Amino acid sequence: MKKAFYLLFTVWILLWAQVVSNHFLGGTLFAVQWILIAVLHFGLTRGPWAGEWMGFIWGLLVDASSLGLLGIHAILYSLAGYAAGMFRRQLDASKPWTQAIFSWAVSMIYFALYLVVERFFSVNEGTFQWAFITVPLINALFAPLVFFALDYWAAVWDMTPVDAQH
Repeated sequence: MKKAFYLLFTVWILLWAQVVSNHFLGGTLFAVQWILIAVLHFGLTRGPWAGEWMGFIWGLLVDASSLGLLGIHAILYSLAGYAAGMFRRQLDASKPWTQAIFSWAVSMIYFALYLVVERFFSVNEGTFQWAFITVPLINALFAPLVFFALDYWAAVWDMTPVDAQH
């Protein structure tokens, strides 16, 4: 039951952090993808299954609250979480540089896939989005903070991943 509350509160808090962030910074070049970074954290620290499912749940909630393509965030967050989980044995998720560089790389791929899918289903011609350059850099900047906060949050709930307990 404790694990269910931990996951429920984690999903809820980060969803609201993303909503508030999008409200104030969503249309600017300085947006932060809190949920994407959190999905990477779950994938790197808990494995592909956890990253994939947390990404899918957050993605469905984001899709349900937006007017965009239904399912695009669920698919992209799931892929990001699964990929992070598959790289967890090769990457040291406790190092801030690893967190920043991996978040930057995945953010670039996420943003590129999102724009491709959006352009494919869009009826009007779009312009180049400068956020393609700035958002991954900002995600990389905030990734160590999010990883630290989620590690602390897991420790408060005594939900530290088994691999990290030595």
